[in-house]
Amino acid sequence: MTIDLPLPRSGERHAPAPAAPGTLRALRVLAAQPEGVDLAALGAQLGRTSAEVLPVVTGLLHSGHAERTDAGAYRLRPGPTWGGTERPALRWALPEVLSEAVSELYRRTRAWAYLVEWADDDHLDVVDLRGHQGLGLVPELPARIPPSMAHALAVSKVLVAFAPDRRARLAPGWTAYTPETITTPADYDAELARVRRDGYALDREEYAPGFGCVCAPIADPGGRVSAAIAVSLPAARFRAELDGLVADVTDVARRAHRRWFR
Repeated sequence: MTIDLPLPRSGERHAPAPAAPGTLRALRVLAAQPEGVDLAALGAQLGRTSAEVLPVVTGLLHSGHAERTDAGAYRLRPGPTWGGTERPALRWALPEVLSEAVSELYRRTRAWAYLVEWADDDHLDVVDLRGHQGLGLVPELPARIPPSMAHALAVSKVLVAFAPDRRARLAPGWTAYTPETITTPADYDAELARVRRDGYALDREEYAPGFGCVCAPIADPGGRVSAAIAVSLPAARFRAELDGLVADVTDVARRAHRRWFR
């Protein structure tokens, strides 16, 4: 069994950009060298130039996953990150194709692109992130998304929609983060039904004013939706380019599933 996502809507298509290393690959190198590694050495280990890995490192610094040492090297950042939330344990077993999908989505949209997966405790872990400073990233988005926020984010809507057993265990807090937040079980279940029907989820300023998100599921070779890929961007661009963003996110998710399946 596999999830066959709906055909993407018509929208602007973007010419492919040169390949760049994914965040998971860079994180693996940093994890193996806790004392730190400079940009040139990091690029050499990834088979890229310093200029090609700089956007990846910038994204890791911005997200709080990495830090710069006094000597100018880069290393994983210990301790709490992203608003006091401890950095999630990285799932090294995730296939490289998913990291490549995040990079591809970032290249297509030039917006923050990220990958989210289920954790064993019903939290959602942000395990890959691509972007650069100057792009709009949802403020205070935790690296570990708790069940209490499941009603307000596109990434959680997608994963819950395709995991009915998880829905029964979740107890969203129904906090109204903005006037657009879903705050009742009936409306939430109706939203999950729409996500299952359309094959993607939207966050229309439901978690943070001024920000929107488009997210699509990625099914593993066994047909289980175990990850979701998304873009986050300012609401004005979200509204103006919605059709193209939906087309890009669902197309990248579909391609990632097919490549993972092989």
